[in-house]
Amino acid sequence: METGKSQTGKTGAYDRKVLDDAYAHAKKAYQEAKKQADIVYEEAKKAAVDKAAKQEVDKAYKEAIKEVEKVRDAIINEGMALFTANWKQHETDSAAAIIKSKERADLAQSAYKEAKQQADTAHKEAKKQAVDKTAQKEADRARQEAVKKAEKDYKDATGKSR
Repeated sequence: METGKSQTGKTGAYDRKVLDDAYAHAKKAYQEAKKQADIVYEEAKKAAVDKAAKQEVDKAYKEAIKEVEKVRDAIINEGMALFTANWKQHETDSAAAIIKSKERADLAQSAYKEAKQQADTAHKEAKKQAVDKTAQKEADRARQEAVKKAEKDYKDATGKSR
């Protein structure tokens, strides 16, 4: 049975194991119950003395097999319900994480633009007040460092430096 590729990590592997275990348990329960039903059927068939009794044995056997199949299906359905519920929760959690990540990236972008704008404003002011080339170079260097720090903070916040 294919269960999809979206889930990753321990949770997805555990969910898949639970589902596989449910299938294995259902198969084993079905095989054991059918084996018992077959034994009872053979004995009852031997004990039946007339055609009506044999037909009743056949009918009871078919009903027993139907019940065994219902038990098997119930076990499988329980495993599928758990798997589906966990899958939906994983999808919900992933969607929420994506939204939060986008919000953080937007905030980081905004902070970066603000920091760069402040650095530019401070740079212009420092250039106006600079009395010689050394002071102008110092203002340029301070602006460069402020922009580099803003870029580093942005990359750290968005995970782009990894």
